[in-house]
Amino acid sequence: MSEGLVRLRPPSPAPAPLPDNDDLLREILLRLPPWPSSHPRASLVCRLWRRLLAEPRFLRRFRAFHHREPPLLGFFINDFGLPYFTPTLDPPDRIPTARFALPLSRDEHWSFLGCRHGLALLLNRARLEITVWDPVTGDQRCAAVPPGFSNEDREIVRNAALLCDDGHAGCHRPRPFKVVLLRTDDVLLDADPQVFASLYESKTGVWGDLISASIKAPLFLGKPGILVGNSLCWLLVGYGNSGILKFDMDKQSLGVIDTSMGTHSLQLQILRMEDSELGLAILSDVSVQLWEREANSDGVARWMLQKTIQLDRLLSLRLRMERSQPVIQGYDEDGHVMFISTAIGVFMIQLKSMQSRNLFESNIITTYHPYTSFYTTGRGIGSGDVGAQTLNNT
Repeated sequence: MSEGLVRLRPPSPAPAPLPDNDDLLREILLRLPPWPSSHPRASLVCRLWRRLLAEPRFLRRFRAFHHREPPLLGFFINDFGLPYFTPTLDPPDRIPTARFALPLSRDEHWSFLGCRHGLALLLNRARLEITVWDPVTGDQRCAAVPPGFSNEDREIVRNAALLCDDGHAGCHRPRPFKVVLLRTDDVLLDADPQVFASLYESKTGVWGDLISASIKAPLFLGKPGILVGNSLCWLLVGYGNSGILKFDMDKQSLGVIDTSMGTHSLQLQILRMEDSELGLAILSDVSVQLWEREANSDGVARWMLQKTIQLDRLLSLRLRMERSQPVIQGYDEDGHVMFISTAIGVFMIQLKSMQSRNLFESNIITTYHPYTSFYTTGRGIGSGDVGAQTLNNT
């Protein structure tokens, strides 16, 4: 380089502007745990936090951010056909039982059929009508069952399931939903017993055509359907046969998957495994086997044993010394949590982490319907104050 010449460096790029203080704070608040007490506690910090947490746009983002992990608030059980809520969270996140009470007439025959995506499904057998209920907001929407499911001589609605089109991710009101209703022939009396399904979509308010499939075992009423991928699955158990009834939401078709595991319905539970694969839990004595349906290189699916859980070791109990055997009471598909009752209490077991918790003592064998949703209170959660806000309502 000749003397006197100076090489000029290119100018440095301008530094990226720092985010607005409110935007940065929103990103931090977005990562609060989705427990009922998180927002009320954070709102007490200052007026700015309270303002940001109350923004409808922020609440929608919060739902979307945590949509894969809605908290398990508790479960519903049938009390002579009426839903009774039992909370599972500890204070200050515990929801009062009365907060999720639905005023229903005991003079009518009700069946509680399940929960999913923050909604609950009930059947009024006296009026032949389904009710979709949001326990947090109290919203109710009803629809008459289709003609193929009405029969004055006998109750032919055997099971049902619902789901929200958009799941937990930022739904607006009114939230669109779908309901699959099932009825069956008598497996013992009919030569070729069939199961029938019809799909209801709230967007159109219309029931679809009846879809049928042959079955060899009764559809078990006591266990709700499990959403695996985009299919709803129910147990078929009885008369030495067992299987899984599958309703494909995309194809709107019915099919039966053989399990070749003839056992009592209270010892079986359909599971949603990792990557939304179909699984099955089998309870025998004090051990639980977890099976998964896998396809080999030829595309042939078969059941593969994944894990065996020894309940007496996991729960630190001498269950073999007890008179009554453990029973599977319910399953939360979102959290992969199973409820198992024993002679000394009902336990909640997280099947991935193997963490367990004794919820309460009970000698009643019934079905537990786990309820997951986003919920927050204005103040006084657990103290009898039933005033509430909801992340579902934005």
